[in-house]
Amino acid sequence: MVRHIQIACDESGFSGGNLVGVGHSPVFAHASIRLEPETAAELIKHLRREIGARGSGEYKSPEILRPRRRPVLIWLLGPSSPIHGNAYVHLTDTRFFVLARMIDVLLSGQPVSGITSPGRNVRTRPVALALYRQGEQSYGRSRWQEFLSLSANLFRTNNRWLPKTPVQTFYATVENLATCHTAADLRDVMSMLQSTRPVAEATRASFLENPKLTPLMEPLLPALNRAVHHWGSYAQTLSVVHDEQSALTPERITDIATAYAASQPGHQLTDVRLVDSSREPRVQIADFVAGIARRLASDQLQDHADPEIAALLGPLIDPQSVWVHPDLI
Repeated sequence: MVRHIQIACDESGFSGGNLVGVGHSPVFAHASIRLEPETAAELIKHLRREIGARGSGEYKSPEILRPRRRPVLIWLLGPSSPIHGNAYVHLTDTRFFVLARMIDVLLSGQPVSGITSPGRNVRTRPVALALYRQGEQSYGRSRWQEFLSLSANLFRTNNRWLPKTPVQTFYATVENLATCHTAADLRDVMSMLQSTRPVAEATRASFLENPKLTPLMEPLLPALNRAVHHWGSYAQTLSVVHDEQSALTPERITDIATAYAASQPGHQLTDVRLVDSSREPRVQIADFVAGIARRLASDQLQDHADPEIAALLGPLIDPQSVWVHPDLI
């Protein structure tokens, strides 16, 4: 236990509220690192030399993910790298995130916070997994994509391009899917969802009445919350330097700080400072790590996982990631 730790964070795969739109990344990765600024700056210089970087512009993870740069990638994730033991990654499968959050809110019977990771409730997780694993195959790609989009928009209120009647449209689709000839467990899920409209309406009403409530469909918030709890367990106080993100409002940061203090009495999140990543080498390293993790996780979803890189990256992955595939966690 030390007195104070400062971590630097960045993400890869951020798509605003459009988590499951066609063409958007199915993976969101958030990385946090604990390095001294001087160490991070030297590491950036080293990586730029190794990849033959020219000019002074900021380089991103695709540069190090090129096949000819594989030795650099292996070194960066390996035991002789400065990030060894000093990096932490929270992965989010955005489709599972949407389904699990929707199921948690509608069927858990408990209040749900936007800073908690969905899919952790032992009673509702199997329901979300059934939808995730069987939905597209059972209902067809087009119909399933519509259900995913409606689920993602059910509790969103902050976009003028959203459907005008999201609750009505969602439950009309649920009624339609309930009549399909599918596996019994999927029919059971749709049957349970049919009776939850009052919960959905009450939840939406609360967000319309108070727009500053922490949103339910923003994966950056649970990811940062997990980083705070992980690193905060090693120190009495913790501060964060994070790449600029509009989702990290003062109210949402306060929610994370309050939850952290309540779960670990005597510990405190003292500051979250948003910075321009091009001027903060520690955030640039976090960006590299997040981008590498997102690429590897995306490849895994396509059954193209890289066993060597997965073995190096695996110890960095948060075991409470919003992830259902066992190879990385």
